[in-house]
Amino acid sequence: MFVGVTIAGSQLRSNLKYHNVSSPKLLTLGKALAPGYLRIGGSSLDYMVFDPTHNIATGDQFQLPANTWDDLNMFVHKIGFKLVIGLNLVLRNGTRWNPSNAKLLLKYSSDKGYPFAGIELGNDFYIVLAEFILIVPIFHIYFRHRNITISDAQVASDFKDLKQVLQRTAYKSSLILGPDIAGYKDKFIKNFLSLGGASVIDVLTIHHYYFDGHTAKLEDFSDYTIMDRLIPELQSVMNTVRSYHGLVAWLGETSSGYGGGTPGIGDRYVAGNLWLDKLGVSAKYGFKRVLRQSLFGGHYSLTDSNNDPTPDYWLTLLYKRLVGNKVFDVPSSSTSIRLYAHCTKLNNVYNYKPGSITVYALNLNKDPILLTISDLNINSMDRFWLTPEGGDLTSTKVQLNGKTLELVNNQIPHMMPRSLGSGTMKVPGNSFGFIVIPDANIAACQSQGHGTIIG
Repeated sequence: MFVGVTIAGSQLRSNLKYHNVSSPKLLTLGKALAPGYLRIGGSSLDYMVFDPTHNIATGDQFQLPANTWDDLNMFVHKIGFKLVIGLNLVLRNGTRWNPSNAKLLLKYSSDKGYPFAGIELGNDFYIVLAEFILIVPIFHIYFRHRNITISDAQVASDFKDLKQVLQRTAYKSSLILGPDIAGYKDKFIKNFLSLGGASVIDVLTIHHYYFDGHTAKLEDFSDYTIMDRLIPELQSVMNTVRSYHGLVAWLGETSSGYGGGTPGIGDRYVAGNLWLDKLGVSAKYGFKRVLRQSLFGGHYSLTDSNNDPTPDYWLTLLYKRLVGNKVFDVPSSSTSIRLYAHCTKLNNVYNYKPGSITVYALNLNKDPILLTISDLNINSMDRFWLTPEGGDLTSTKVQLNGKTLELVNNQIPHMMPRSLGSGTMKVPGNSFGFIVIPDANIAACQSQGHGTIIG
């Protein structure tokens, strides 16, 4: 459940015409990643109006027809994910949020029996410092291409209104997530929480991208200094969250480069560096969920325009199969070698017994290294190592232990490890992967209980 996925609201704007959500191939790929959360979000949702009668949307709004909403919910149900939806915050009655269209969508959905695990209000808005009053900063949010600004106090008030609306619907037990800002703004978050947001939301969500996808270069995807920028941001989030009992933090939308990703790079093998490291850092610092932008659509998606898996799909699938919910602090003597360790996932498809441990590592160097796992009684290790087909970092194909991964008759192939007879392995340059130590017999990994990091 730690790793989820997203679908951008722009896909709804195009009525899902660019991706066939009834495709057997896409259904197979989606089911293999379940369980998890699937979020419908993005800036397009603040233009969306649920419009079953085709006469509501006006101006720059776009209508979400009932049949498109039905198709999406059927897809989510078939693949076995829990749906998180975003509601339009830009619809206003003067200064306050106008919930009438949200009520229409919620009523239609409850009549259809569609379950919503979580509900958000507003997507990807940007923060500007509006003014200073008695040296206390007042923040406004603004929306790209929209002549609308809303104060942080009003955002908190709008979330209170959302909770009141949900209390009168079938979704009163759904999680409320927010405020879904683009990048972490410490003072805005603290204002939002102290002004009433903390009494409403169950999950604090922020979005994170490393850089502008349109200007990123190949070397940016292997740059440890870029990776390290995420750490203080996550630490700041967790310092704030721990001040509020019961509140948890998610990366509610995240990938490599914003703006749709980096063409020719963002959906290739090399992008796995940023993705795997982000998963490791997020778990280490206490985030409960990480939702990947996106399942389909954009240059950072897990599936391409033909509904075929991209390299990050296979990386995500292995992560979900192997990595459990208890995290260890693993020091590394090199900034270019990134190491993370968890208890192996219990009830995994490989029948690893409780007590086993999974290590995942990235070698950002061009040259191979020797990786030795010490301080454990190791009889053998299982290697799940991912390398680019042909050695090309921009390859659209990834190999597991030297064998190219691809669907076989629309079915997930067997993804088997290679056994090593010692605690040392040679790690190729510019590569990453997983090592399972089946007989580690770690006491903390024996039980089903949650760890202190991933919930």
